[in-house]
Amino acid sequence: MKYLFVAGLLCAISSWAQEIQQLNHEPKRFVDSTGRYYQQASMPVYLLIATSQGGETMPLKSTKAAGIELEGHGVHSIKHQNSITKVADEFLIFADGRPPTTNISLKGAPLFRTSKTEFYGNGLEVELAARDKMSGLESIYLSTDGQNFSSYQKKSINKEGNYHFYYYSVDKTGNAEKTKEKKFTVDLSAPESYHNFINISSESVISVNSSIYLTISDSLSGVGKTYYKFDDEEFKPYRGGNIAFKYLSDDNHALTYYSVDNLGNEEEEKSVEFYLDKTAPILSADVLGDKFIVGQRVYFSGRTKLKITAVDNKSGLKEVVYSVNNGDYAPYEAPFYLPNRSGVHNVKFRAVDNKNNAVDDDFEHSIGVIYVDLTGPSLNHSYNGPTFMKADTVFVSPKTTLAIKGSDPESGLKEVAYRFGRSGEELNYEEPISVPGDGFWELEYFGYDNVNNRNAKRTLFVVDSDGPKIISQFAAPANSEGKYPSYTTIYLGAMDNEVGANQIRYSINGGKEQLYLAPLRGFKKNKKYTIKVTASDMLGNESSDHVVFSTGRY
Repeated sequence: MKYLFVAGLLCAISSWAQEIQQLNHEPKRFVDSTGRYYQQASMPVYLLIATSQGGETMPLKSTKAAGIELEGHGVHSIKHQNSITKVADEFLIFADGRPPTTNISLKGAPLFRTSKTEFYGNGLEVELAARDKMSGLESIYLSTDGQNFSSYQKKSINKEGNYHFYYYSVDKTGNAEKTKEKKFTVDLSAPESYHNFINISSESVISVNSSIYLTISDSLSGVGKTYYKFDDEEFKPYRGGNIAFKYLSDDNHALTYYSVDNLGNEEEEKSVEFYLDKTAPILSADVLGDKFIVGQRVYFSGRTKLKITAVDNKSGLKEVVYSVNNGDYAPYEAPFYLPNRSGVHNVKFRAVDNKNNAVDDDFEHSIGVIYVDLTGPSLNHSYNGPTFMKADTVFVSPKTTLAIKGSDPESGLKEVAYRFGRSGEELNYEEPISVPGDGFWELEYFGYDNVNNRNAKRTLFVVDSDGPKIISQFAAPANSEGKYPSYTTIYLGAMDNEVGANQIRYSINGGKEQLYLAPLRGFKKNKKYTIKVTASDMLGNESSDHVVFSTGRY
């Protein structure tokens, strides 16, 4: 019996490079436990022949080439058929030209997705699994956050931060999968919540004119929910803005609060004690002029002044000082303007009693974040319905309406108003405006933001409600009886002095209306005709007329 031995020739291949360079994986071959022979599909095959198993081999050369080039991925065979017994021997070559497929799974931890990022909480396990359909999986490789690739091991993530995984697999013949990647962020930190009191003394005394609100921040997955309570109440969700407290008694109280992020990381409860004095405020700031509050931000206009009022029911006030944007403190003498520039400003003020006791009776207060808004809303308009532009003039029909839009990125849009002409009362804009009667009009419209900054714009237009003038002309004259010859031709026309005629339609003796495209002819003898003519202009305005006539015996 003769034996055929198959040997593979290794060929160098270039590794696939991404941001992290893959390891070098050479094409190779192997025989599995069942005796099957596998090799990388791109490798050629050389035949070595021996006359005994394990005996000396000699190369077997084909008539065309030294080696056999396989056709690619799949099972290939080398056959020998005995011409006498007709029995065929077959040697199989499993040529593997396809890499494994690797999948990543992240589990064991809460997940929160945004449009750009996946956030995971505590207990995250990262697992890779791969499969190969022919030669089988040899190894999975993983690179974490820019490190070189190494053999994969199951990972437990217990450190907060951004992660960038690259991974791929290699089969037993050296086929390497293209590198895949996975980005995610691990958030193990709870949010941070802070209380804010507007109008509070150094002795933690507030009045009914004070305000309490919370500020919350979470730098990763974001704030999920915030809860608060007074004294022994049940916790309730905080929905932003000022917290209602005026129902509390005139006494000592405690505010307790905490926040939870979108992954369930929970902040430890915080608490602050204060005394609610319902009789009178100790220190207050009053706004003289335009003011608008959204959430935790207070908007002023450039016309707004800040007035500080301080009352001391013990030794009396010596002075009141204030600071803008962390500047030096200055004596308060009269209401003052904030800096004349758009943006966020912070004001602090302090009252000192007549004992000059800066420790016990001196108090400081921050009114929080103030945004000075100096610009009015942005405005624009649009015509809804028929319009026609002639030179620089806009023509509209009575069916046309005017829509006004406004926006304000700072304190926000409060209202939009309008009026026709440059005098008269401003009307509140709520829905698209119907145009007035025929003629030339000027629409002036205004936008007001929430601190009463005002912007104005205008548009000019002409309202045209008249349809075209209809013209008819017979090609042959009527006879003495006023009848026209049946072979006459009727020409129809329309003229519009404003926007021009658009089309003419007609119907004969109540028949179907048709578009006028050519002169009318082909009338019958001795018959009466009524032609209804309808013309429209470029705005859709229509006019109608009738051409009534009879034909004679010719």
